[in-house]
Amino acid sequence: MRRTPGAWLFGQRTVFSDGSASPIFHPLSDPMPSAGVINVRVSTELAETSGNCKVRPALRWSDDGIGWGSSSTIVATYRSTTGVDYGSSYVDITALGAPKPWVQFGLEVANTSGTRVEVCNASLMVEPKER
Repeated sequence: MRRTPGAWLFGQRTVFSDGSASPIFHPLSDPMPSAGVINVRVSTELAETSGNCKVRPALRWSDDGIGWGSSSTIVATYRSTTGVDYGSSYVDITALGAPKPWVQFGLEVANTSGTRVEVCNASLMVEPKER
């Protein structure tokens, strides 16, 4: 995936499912201060998958950058085919979960079918909107 100027590119990293359709959050970014980050456009890339791995962009919030809450999806639709899916619109992340001083971006990963653990490589690009 090609990074857009001003965007943050995280990955490519190996991510995995737990063998079910329940998502597992994989943090891709370091903890970041959330001040000033309101609207983001996200893009994902999926590679080297057996075809049973699906990913979707997500984030989680923290009061201190150490203890984290549950993840919240940025885009509800999973990606299960290889290639890049460039985001087309901005999302107000302050409406996702309970915003706190720290944010971490990542991917939720689950199986498309079957009960085996699935592994794939994925990346995430987060483009914050300039005020």
